[in-house]
Amino acid sequence: MKVDRDEQHEARRERIARAAFELFARSGLEQTSAHDIARAAFVSRTNLYRYFPSKTHMLLAHFERSVAETRNEALRRLSTGANPQAVWGLVTERMADLGVRYAHLVGAVGQAVLGLPTQIGAARGKAAQSEADSQEQAAQQPPQAALRPLTPETSQEDLHTAASLVTLVEPVLSAMRRQGHLRPDADTKLLAALFVDACLMALLHGGYRNKREVLRDWQDRFTLLMHGALAPNQSIQELSAPKDDPPKP
Repeated sequence: MKVDRDEQHEARRERIARAAFELFARSGLEQTSAHDIARAAFVSRTNLYRYFPSKTHMLLAHFERSVAETRNEALRRLSTGANPQAVWGLVTERMADLGVRYAHLVGAVGQAVLGLPTQIGAARGKAAQSEADSQEQAAQQPPQAALRPLTPETSQEDLHTAASLVTLVEPVLSAMRRQGHLRPDADTKLLAALFVDACLMALLHGGYRNKREVLRDWQDRFTLLMHGALAPNQSIQELSAPKDDPPKP
């Protein structure tokens, strides 16, 4: 049956992404070969590339799954009346935890989503090309994803990941607007996209020692972005202050 084939296809795809991520987490993206992934996922290399065109796509697939799980939890809490500030704390804490725990993979994710050149990620752990070479290469070809040229197919995948991050943040900002913390005309989708870009750029810059430093930096960026969107008589301190969820009946 078609349903069975679809389920088998999705199960095999998830198995490949999970196996690849476990190898990436242990050995890094560049040090993990397609042969290693195929062997760990119990598929042939031919089948491997039928499901994912590159290692970066395997990484993004697993990353998107984590984002989706966090988004579902955030939406569930918001639907039961949780304070948006408390849900915001949940979202940022989980994403910061991923960013710190898998700091060696952040570069590939950030470059793919933001469309930055490969050289930025390659600079982590080995000497980068000279600035002149990078500029010459950038002038001769379009921006690259982490492992291969950014074709229409790969760019669509990267845009999907970026959209996933925006849809993780935007519902919480919308809840803040409904409660009167933000101006009625505040564009929460734009604010969410700006915040996602700012946080990814911060992680790419690196230098964080722990999750607390990441959260503090993200809070500073959130404060700057929200100042212009605040409703009258609302303070950024009130908006940023974490609040407990209301007691369950």
